[in-house]
Amino acid sequence: MKKRLLLLLILIITSCNLDKFPDGSISSEQALQSVDDVLRFRADMYLNIRDYLSSGFPIYSTEIMSDSFHASITFGNRNGEYYKWEVTPIFGYIESLWNYAYYCVTLANFLEDGISRLLQTELTEGEKAQLEIVFGEAAFLKAFSMFKCVQLYCKSYDPSTASSDLGLILINESVHNPNDIASYAGRSSLEETYTYIEQNLVIAEEKLATVEGNVGSIYLTKDAVTAFKARVALAKCDFNTAIAASTSLISCGKYPLIDNVVDFKELWTNDSGKECIIQYWADYIKGSIPNSNNYGYIGEMSNGGYSPNYIPEKWIIDAFSTDDIRFQTWFRKIDVTFGTITGNVYILFKYPGNPALRSESAGISNYINRIKDFRIAEQYLIAAESHALRNTSSDISKACEYLNALRSKRIIGYTDHNYSGDELMEQIKMERAKELFAEGFRFTDLKRWNKGFSRSEAQDKNIITSAGGSNTELLKKDSNNYGWLWPVPQAEIDSNPQIRGQQNPGY
Repeated sequence: MKKRLLLLLILIITSCNLDKFPDGSISSEQALQSVDDVLRFRADMYLNIRDYLSSGFPIYSTEIMSDSFHASITFGNRNGEYYKWEVTPIFGYIESLWNYAYYCVTLANFLEDGISRLLQTELTEGEKAQLEIVFGEAAFLKAFSMFKCVQLYCKSYDPSTASSDLGLILINESVHNPNDIASYAGRSSLEETYTYIEQNLVIAEEKLATVEGNVGSIYLTKDAVTAFKARVALAKCDFNTAIAASTSLISCGKYPLIDNVVDFKELWTNDSGKECIIQYWADYIKGSIPNSNNYGYIGEMSNGGYSPNYIPEKWIIDAFSTDDIRFQTWFRKIDVTFGTITGNVYILFKYPGNPALRSESAGISNYINRIKDFRIAEQYLIAAESHALRNTSSDISKACEYLNALRSKRIIGYTDHNYSGDELMEQIKMERAKELFAEGFRFTDLKRWNKGFSRSEAQDKNIITSAGGSNTELLKKDSNNYGWLWPVPQAEIDSNPQIRGQQNPGY
């Protein structure tokens, strides 16, 4: 706890009175003395959402842990611990996601404290309105940060056990005395954690009510809050809320689905923003670009060849039809080279890199694209799944309606199908696997479906590491395996005596 709370101080350049404040702490009153001060911290808040919660490791780590990819023979054990399910509480990424999430919560609390104080001073109505919006963005950040963590470090939500299942440490203060050990909090219940997330979403919804959504918005809007509300509700098995939120975004007509290859490639290569409820800002010239969500999926070499670290499993390739615009955009069958061994397989080009986000003279892509946290396609899938799980006769019809609506835009010449029962849910699950492939959903989807997984046949056994291995190509994990819960970082356990008996099982 000490470590994560002190992270806030790194970005604060100001003096403090050590006689008044604990060593290593600073008040919002000192740092936030004007609207401009708040807006500077707001910029940091957006960068943290983009760079540490929505791009890079939090996205590709869970794809590598699931049944999405096989590692190539020259992957060099890059993130092999995650690929092989050998993570421990001392791993850097396990610790960094936890720390960044709590840094974001502390930053949000810091902003809320400062804004509440500034709103009591003499400001124009325009300044007050601006501060209220930032307050709502801060509340969203708290909810978003804790949701990222609860999905990985905690069990999936089960209404019958949520009051006793362990959740996260919940903090509402922006300044904490690291020497006051007695004031440290332990882990809440899972139910309390979701309540915390929902309460902050209510605040975000209220404060951002006047911020209209628009396609490809670089800032949070009321539509982004609604999209996140639908995602949280689905995870919590609150199907009524999930349906209401997701269908409101679909029916508003503001974010139409793309139905052709040209526009779809423009979205994924040049970041057109179409379909995106939010697409975070990035600028190469200003030196502000996110992390890549492409973890060696392409591996272009200076000689023009390709040597990827991770190759899509055969089942995901087979799941697409050739007349699917996603398949035509995201996958290419190409010659790959690993030393003296070659192959010809489909590799993933979902994150090819936006040419505008790299040097014009760069010979090889940096594989960086603008981050698309919420797309309307996900809302169709949330609506379909929620209706299917609510499971009345009218719900079944609605589930098919949303599933068919998405497929009809993605698959040229698609004909609607009517499904029911287990087949309906299997079709929805498969569609999530296809539409959201490599976007960081697969691991948490399998977890909440209580499904487990078995990796399966490679596209080419000659080019993957340890072909046939039980911890590589044919890795199998039951739904009750302890690894579905990431360990609480050991540094957190060591620094906070309140949670020393609250480590997740198996670690």
